[in-house]
Amino acid sequence: MQQSKWLEKLTEFQEDHAVEVVLLFLFLSVAMIPGMARVETIVALENMMPSSSTPVEGFNDLRAEGLGKDSIAVKISTGRTEEGVQSIHDNRTEAYIEDLSNDIRSIHGVTQVMSPLQREGLVDERNQNAVITAYTFVGDSGGEMDRIFNEIQTEAGFERPEGVETEISGVPAVQQRLSSMVSRDKNVTTMISLGLVFLITLGLFQGSFSSALMPLIVVGLSVVWLYGTMGYLGIPLSTLAGSVAALVIGIGIDYSVHILNTYRFHRRENTIGEALSEAVGETGVAIIATSVTTISAFMAFLSGMMPEMHRFGLIMSIGIGYALLFSFFLLPSVFVLEEKTMQKIHESINWRHDF
Repeated sequence: MQQSKWLEKLTEFQEDHAVEVVLLFLFLSVAMIPGMARVETIVALENMMPSSSTPVEGFNDLRAEGLGKDSIAVKISTGRTEEGVQSIHDNRTEAYIEDLSNDIRSIHGVTQVMSPLQREGLVDERNQNAVITAYTFVGDSGGEMDRIFNEIQTEAGFERPEGVETEISGVPAVQQRLSSMVSRDKNVTTMISLGLVFLITLGLFQGSFSSALMPLIVVGLSVVWLYGTMGYLGIPLSTLAGSVAALVIGIGIDYSVHILNTYRFHRRENTIGEALSEAVGETGVAIIATSVTTISAFMAFLSGMMPEMHRFGLIMSIGIGYALLFSFFLLPSVFVLEEKTMQKIHESINWRHDF
């Protein structure tokens, strides 16, 4: 009974202050955008293990002593075209290798460079392939890793002779590629899930564009707040956590659909306030209980040893919490604004028709 009264007071407040509530949430959502830009992607293996574990601790100690290094290999191949250079020992190729080695050596974060012109064993027997090896201390810094990789890639493209091709490999290169894939897949899966959710809700509510759009606003803002919170709190995005947006959308959309469907049903014979009270009252306790149990299940991930699992459980709990927050504290106000806006449009059309 007390829960129903609290939910009823909540709907009454949103009906009376719908504009203020919507503007407040929009303002806070805009404030979350800078936080979204701060989210970093980490894919280094040591970040997926406890920092206190023996292998990671030992590797970090080596790094601190200047012994643990990450290597980047720049493969240089010749003979790719009939008109271009055919050998590593061609004057044009050697000049290119020398300049590239010096350019890589000048990149901040690169500690050592081994050129195939000064070290044996870095040129194959046919003299058509050679390797420049660069050592760095990028470690688990995703931003530094991306920067060094991109700078080497840029330098490799300058004044490259015809017939010469370059390829960057090594653990940092693999991590950089994996980082870009995680970022790309995060954006793609989020957009696909939003699109599919919109189409399904559009069919569910018999082609009503506004009815399909309102649940989408709730889960969309939930994702914005989630990534904004991650950025402000310094929670990085990793391989497992890259799928959280789609999961939050898939789970959070249920709350909005239940409330919206119940509201539409009661709105047929009741006022806006009565329909809101009935909708939130009927579904509120069940939705809150469902979300609490779901959040509790994801919070259980915090009991594991893997930092990767900790991040996933924490991020999912935050995302579902935001979906619940928007469903109860924003969605009813959106209902009220929609009704008032449509009423004004109809009155305007009727006035023009009578005129």
